[in-house]
Amino acid sequence: MTQSAPGGTATGPAAGIEPGNQYYKVLKTTCPATGTVGGTAYAHCGNNWWSYDTPATVGTKTAWAKSQGLGGAFFWEFNGDTANGELVTAINSGLK
Repeated sequence: MTQSAPGGTATGPAAGIEPGNQYYKVLKTTCPATGTVGGTAYAHCGNNWWSYDTPATVGTKTAWAKSQGLGGAFFWEFNGDTANGELVTAINSGLK
């Protein structure tokens, strides 16, 4: 992919821990987010596009959950978060 904004056609998955999947703790430094669409951060690095949550997007999502009277939030796994837990801290802060 060569366009500078989301919306193109993919030719295949990006390389990561498995095809099309990479940890936030890796992407935050190797392919930092350059914008958001639909409440999710995205980044274009080389020929790869990534979309992923950041502490800021988690904050927006947890604020919405609270505004809807929902009782909490979840995440898939801890392993992709940073060593100091940036994403889980954002969940905790956002739900207080």
